[in-house]
Amino acid sequence: MKGTEVPSGLLEFLTKLGKALASAGISVVDVTAILKRIASAYRVESEILVFPTMILIKIGEHESAPITAANPKPGLIPLNQVSELYELIYKAENAELDPKEGVKRIKEILSEKHLFGPLGIIVGYILFSVGIGLLMQPSPEQLLASGILGGLVGTLILFGENKSQFSLILPVTAALLVSCLFFWGVKEGLIVGSFVMLIPSLAYFLPGATLTTGMFELASGEIVSGASRVIYGAAILLLLLFGVILGLQIMGLPSQELVVLKSATLGWWAPYLGILIFAVGMYLFMSIRSKDLPWVILILYIAFIGQQIGNYLIGGFFGGFVGSLLMAVSGTIIEQGEHKTPSFVSILPAFWVLVPGSLGFISLATLAGQNLSASVTSGLLMILTIVSISLGLLVGAVVTEPLKNRRII
Repeated sequence: MKGTEVPSGLLEFLTKLGKALASAGISVVDVTAILKRIASAYRVESEILVFPTMILIKIGEHESAPITAANPKPGLIPLNQVSELYELIYKAENAELDPKEGVKRIKEILSEKHLFGPLGIIVGYILFSVGIGLLMQPSPEQLLASGILGGLVGTLILFGENKSQFSLILPVTAALLVSCLFFWGVKEGLIVGSFVMLIPSLAYFLPGATLTTGMFELASGEIVSGASRVIYGAAILLLLLFGVILGLQIMGLPSQELVVLKSATLGWWAPYLGILIFAVGMYLFMSIRSKDLPWVILILYIAFIGQQIGNYLIGGFFGGFVGSLLMAVSGTIIEQGEHKTPSFVSILPAFWVLVPGSLGFISLATLAGQNLSASVTSGLLMILTIVSISLGLLVGAVVTEPLKNRRII
């Protein structure tokens, strides 16, 4: 490929595309692989360096200036935009796209609005929260708390949209308001429950996907990117904990009044219904295209059932591994099919089903109850759970690599 003329606009196209993908929270491993495949399709040599917040690209004799991407938070870019970006990628990987037209198309995609508007965001987040409540603690009190607190957090998220300064303190603000309302209910005798009842409404901020992606990048040799994501995820957990403890102190509620988890009261079917409700909530909240929704639901059930099978056969860590492995393989198979739903879009919601972030929050929340030994034990469980899920993703990536390469003709 040496000496091949670089197509006009290709460098700009790659930098714009890389920035958009990094802003969506896609791992640097996948972003680098995508950009390299596109450069190869246009028969030019490439050197590509991707970090979560910075991209540097060299093709032929041309080199881009360092491009700063947005902070990688899953969901910053509505998932309908991510799907359309991948449709652009599929064409570019076969050199079927004029790079200049690609640049224009990226701008059009990123300017598109949320599919369901403000009402869809709030209603979607309420369903999102209720669905997770059914997965974690399927009791009537949990569902009521999930719905009310989820509506509050959904409104805060909507208010913080496009307000960069407010978004920096949004996790703490949400945790503080939610915990104050919850602990007030406990103090007045309206609610009987534990810290776990807070988790569904705050689930959007739990960095399970970020932590898992960071571990995946570390295992893939991307030390800087992986370490930065892990540190970022840990910082978010600490901010959420600060908001919860501050709310506890403001309300003056003795931690002993928070009882242990209650047993499920809605039957074995509740988690399966919860997944469907959660999927509809993600559809509205994350702005998923209608044609992608059936595949998102399918991956959610595959991940959940795989996790349950692994839990039954060996234990929780193996369950996380099996669930993430099946999730990764199934997502790639669907992406390679005629429906072309990107694996990132189909598997992102499943991270909340595998719940690594929630485990981390539980381990930190036990500190608020002054239960140091329990918090240490739960913290170790969180770390091992994230490792098991990351390993499943890594094995899935290795297994499906031949399928990804087949796309390039």
